[in-house]
Amino acid sequence: MTVNQELLEIRKSIDNLDNALVAVLAERFRLTERVGFLKRDLNLPPEDRERESAQEKHYSELASSYGLDRATLIEIMRTIISQVKRRHVEIRAGAVRQSGGDASA
Repeated sequence: MTVNQELLEIRKSIDNLDNALVAVLAERFRLTERVGFLKRDLNLPPEDRERESAQEKHYSELASSYGLDRATLIEIMRTIISQVKRRHVEIRAGAVRQSGGDASA
């Protein structure tokens, strides 16, 4: 196998993982959107600092167990959570309508 062939195979594997990541993110956003509507209905705030703190600790442990850079993983997860909270604010403000279970964030 040439170096170029190896590079192409590795890139193909990366592309497959990227596809899987997008699929997992889509499902995560569908679920967090449902949470947003539940929070609205229960009159709960979009932000849950206690949960975020617990999750950040969990992400740190995951990073360690998978050999990932802790700061990088936490930055990625903070970005995702920031988008979720933004969406929850939009839901609370009435800017997003609840669909029949196929909502996306």
